[in-house]
Amino acid sequence: MSIHIEKVDQMTKGLLAVGMVAVLYLSGCSDSASVDSPVARAGSASDIKDKLATTQALRHTNIQVNTQNGKNILSGVVHTQKQKFLASSVARSVEGSGTVVNQLVVK
Repeated sequence: MSIHIEKVDQMTKGLLAVGMVAVLYLSGCSDSASVDSPVARAGSASDIKDKLATTQALRHTNIQVNTQNGKNILSGVVHTQKQKFLASSVARSVEGSGTVVNQLVVK
């Protein structure tokens, strides 16, 4: 009888843990004001251009930023794969950048 009770207690604890994780996960999604919008805000392309221009490792590159359908699109030429990755990271770090599409070419 005690083995059956121990198994029920273990199952109860497991279900309780799963329930708590689900509540914590879902509670983080309840406030839409705190979630970044995937749509680029007006003026974000120029903010991204400014930040890219002041990033030392990207100074001698040719990167354009255009906003289409609510997405900021990076295009142009960089010299290394590392610069391509860095450009995306820098662009995404700009507040209100929304979705960033990296179409940079490494040459």
